[in-house]
Amino acid sequence: MKLVLTTPSRASRWLLVVSLCVIGCSGGEPYQPMTGAVTVDGKPLEKGVITFYPEGPGTTVGGEILEGHFSLAQENGATPGKYRVEIVAYKNSGKSEFDIDTNSQVPIEIQYLPVKYNVKSQLKADVVEGEPNEYDFKLETK
Repeated sequence: MKLVLTTPSRASRWLLVVSLCVIGCSGGEPYQPMTGAVTVDGKPLEKGVITFYPEGPGTTVGGEILEGHFSLAQENGATPGKYRVEIVAYKNSGKSEFDIDTNSQVPIEIQYLPVKYNVKSQLKADVVEGEPNEYDFKLETK
């Protein structure tokens, strides 16, 4: 058996350099942990999703809301800056449909929060380095 060694192509060398730089050269963004509460009509939101969209440079981050609370650990948090916040929540519509993947009927869920809290959200959050970054969103459906 003969072992043949080849020289890496220019593209693979470039990929290796970029990969190493991303791993070793990054100064580490100052990601911030984030926590908060979400209520709907005065009651904790049972289950939903919250997403923070940067209004400038930054990364979109989000997480699950359970029993009115959300928490993003530092490694999942946002960089300092201003964010537009979207919150969605789903409930059972009372209808079902056939799911080919599970080969069974599954409930159809509908997003029930007003669009002013999600696709046309005016909710805002300022993420500040070194601050607690705790948010309290009080949503009204009426």
